[in-house]
Amino acid sequence: MSKIRDALAFFALACASILPAAAQSAPSAVQWLTALQSLQQRLGSEGPVSSAELQAIASELRFLQREISLSRTLRTGPVPGPQDAAGLRQYAARLRAEIEEQERQRPGGAFRLGRMGIDVAAPGPQAPVATVEDEASWRDWNQPVLSAALESFPGVTLQRTGARNEHAVFVRGFDVRQTPLYIDGIPVYIPYDGYVDLDRFVTSGVQEIQLAKGFTSPLYGPNAFGGAINIVSKEPESRLGIDGGQGVASGGLLDTWLNVGSRWGKGWLSGGISRLSAEDFPLPGSFRPTPAQPAGERLNAGFEDLDLRLRAAWTPQSDAQYVFSYYRHNGEKEQPPYAGADPSVRVRYWQWPMWDKESFYFSARGRARPSGAWTARLFYDKFDNLLRSFDDARYAAQTFRSSFSSYYDDDAWGGSGQYSLRAGRRHTLHGSLFYKDDTHREHNLGQPWRSFRDRSVSAGFQDNVQLAERTSAVLGFSADRLSVLNAMDFQNGRISPFPRNSMAAVNGQAGVFHSLGDSTRLRFTFARKTRLPTMKDRYSYRLGVAVPNPDLGAESVAHWEAGAARLFGRSTLADVSFFWSEIGGLAQRFFLQPNLWQLRNLGDARHRGAELSLRGTASHRLAWDANYAYIDRKFLSGGGVVLVDVPRHSGTARLSCTPWPRLSLQASLQAESGRLYQNDAGRTGRVPGFAVPGFGAILRLHAAADLLAGVDNVGDRFYFISEGYPEAGRTFYVKLRFRL
Repeated sequence: MSKIRDALAFFALACASILPAAAQSAPSAVQWLTALQSLQQRLGSEGPVSSAELQAIASELRFLQREISLSRTLRTGPVPGPQDAAGLRQYAARLRAEIEEQERQRPGGAFRLGRMGIDVAAPGPQAPVATVEDEASWRDWNQPVLSAALESFPGVTLQRTGARNEHAVFVRGFDVRQTPLYIDGIPVYIPYDGYVDLDRFVTSGVQEIQLAKGFTSPLYGPNAFGGAINIVSKEPESRLGIDGGQGVASGGLLDTWLNVGSRWGKGWLSGGISRLSAEDFPLPGSFRPTPAQPAGERLNAGFEDLDLRLRAAWTPQSDAQYVFSYYRHNGEKEQPPYAGADPSVRVRYWQWPMWDKESFYFSARGRARPSGAWTARLFYDKFDNLLRSFDDARYAAQTFRSSFSSYYDDDAWGGSGQYSLRAGRRHTLHGSLFYKDDTHREHNLGQPWRSFRDRSVSAGFQDNVQLAERTSAVLGFSADRLSVLNAMDFQNGRISPFPRNSMAAVNGQAGVFHSLGDSTRLRFTFARKTRLPTMKDRYSYRLGVAVPNPDLGAESVAHWEAGAARLFGRSTLADVSFFWSEIGGLAQRFFLQPNLWQLRNLGDARHRGAELSLRGTASHRLAWDANYAYIDRKFLSGGGVVLVDVPRHSGTARLSCTPWPRLSLQASLQAESGRLYQNDAGRTGRVPGFAVPGFGAILRLHAAADLLAGVDNVGDRFYFISEGYPEAGRTFYVKLRFRL
């Protein structure tokens, strides 16, 4: 019966994908403004514009106007004909001004200096190299943390590291070590292991999310192997902007946030505070109890995260800005015990009483000459972490050999610089330098401290070029180097040095973007990327379950993608992608015995697949969106290696209906076909597929206040994405939010 239900769920999801899809995941204003800025450059005063180019520009404007009207009300009328150059110039200026005015009227906009790859203030033609979603994509769907917000992107699937109670994502089959996380263009992944727990990052202070897949701007720096995730925070747009709220949910969850910002004259200030906490979460009624986990509430599953964000900006001129940012995160979390049926897996009794980050950022931009602009970012990031392992489920004693208190003391500092130069009418050249110095210190209580230190340097180049009236291209390359400065081993009570293995890599990429008529855009991209291994990849004993491998080499990949976006009428936008990735030197766990493995470059692999994304509106009262992803991963070098944790089929669908002006009703569906897993004992198996629906409602109490209520996992479905670590059952939530 479960297979039949899963088949029916996927049939429903496929049907939803065929219908006009929703405006909920509309492109961000940054994409529209960037496209309009590029068209204005092509319509500029430097020489006459050919009739063929005017025809192409008029076609692009019609595409943009129709795309924007799917999710926003526009006052601009029809696009002038291609013979009217002055009319096209005026229309592009009016449309750009209207979008900018709508952005200024919002309580907060996107922090412009936090964007990567594209910049509406940069000179010359540009082409998008990332998918962008804004706050509307997750604000109404009870997605308070980053891991949940990313699930709405096609090709993104959730990953749970059950033994560490962490949520991460796979992007087309690549994990967060291979798809690093940035905040406002600054890397924030943990220096030691390259991972980051996405549940520790709340969405209340996020305005946009940029997601690059495979074809990633070299301006990001090193190790954007499978892509990059960039969180763009909020920036005030008015004299006083305030948004906040309070939410509660099953499991004792409390979600509280407040953001305040003010813009005046030549400066602005903003600040935000949020607290997200829970005691546990409800298990589904069909969960079968185990010795370590009874029915009811999930044991040892609480957490608390407190975030503080402060930013001050000075803008002496319209094309210059200097911004100082301060972030502080204080967190603690618990680790639910293994609740599976494999007796070979060791049950862990872990808690993290400290998961703290403190960051100081400085961002600046300016114009060096009429055709050139520069951007600079400096950062210092501090990470403190404490993991306690206890004897048993009482979480009181630490007397067994398996019990310990493990301390991390990490810091990272560095910066990046970028210079953009317009070269003639058709080229925008970008050059970048990136530097990052990572230090990791660790010890178990009663043992000496040992340290590890890496230095990463990267130089990148990118050329955005207008090849023809309807065709543009992005060309780029980067050179990366990882230098190991220090690595300490601790065995038998003595500290000794690990072998140090520095390495370098050169990467290149090219993409062509073509407009076909008024409603179709085509893209073809290639990218060669390299991932240099982290400290943990090479030197960690993983608390006794791994053997270090100082000679671990780099992974390489070649990404190919072909895609198309098409507008159907005035209500539907469809986007389809076909991708192929060839991986060399894939680093995977090689099990020496149960509960003991080593990370090795085991051989070559291939990822291939397709993504389909649709959105639109059937009327002003009904909107929906849907996406589907097919990912086929295969290890090509034999040896019985299995690629795990990524489902072959996955998708989401969302429906929003507004029967009355003050009431919106919502329905969502998340579905997977199942995935392979490999547990801590080295045993492989298959996670069953699932389909999890949710329902909600939004009641507008006032022009500036909304009440949200709903239920996730309506059917109380028992499912999991990491063997032995079940997901939450039926969960109710209520949330009050306001904006001024």
